[in-house]
Amino acid sequence: MHPFAALAEPARRRIIEILASGEHTAGELAHIVGAEFRITRTAVSKHLRVLRDARLVDVRAELQWRWYWLTDAGFETLDDEVSELRAKWVRRVGWDSEHHRKHDPLAEPLVYAGVPFKGPGRGYRRGRRGKQTEAPPRASEPDLGLYPVYPVPDTPRLEEWQTSPP
Repeated sequence: MHPFAALAEPARRRIIEILASGEHTAGELAHIVGAEFRITRTAVSKHLRVLRDARLVDVRAELQWRWYWLTDAGFETLDDEVSELRAKWVRRVGWDSEHHRKHDPLAEPLVYAGVPFKGPGRGYRRGRRGKQTEAPPRASEPDLGLYPVYPVPDTPRLEEWQTSPP
């Protein structure tokens, strides 16, 4: 369950406020919240179950009592949701009532880095193409003679190296 949906009910928000002071039993919470909102113990128990399903509170059993407390994971979830809302708020489009102007982040001029973006393709290769060292495979190629063929330098063969004296 979304944490904002769990906190939409005023009785649940009051339970969270009470649990902010520390651990409390279900009976204590039912007594306080039930008196303030005029709801039954069963209704308070259902509210506690919703908060537990949203992972805002946790429970442990000790004999006949159920002890409830706030969890850190619940607060982290709330923080994450609020930060997502802040990010959406920064990217909002429309009238900005604080600065009395129209706000459109996509219409603002883009700020580029010092080096232009080359994209995901191949890197810069100018001047590194090499030279053609073999003639085209067939003499009947229409492109024959387009590229100059350079002779391959003579390199000693492996047999010559092995037979030559040191």
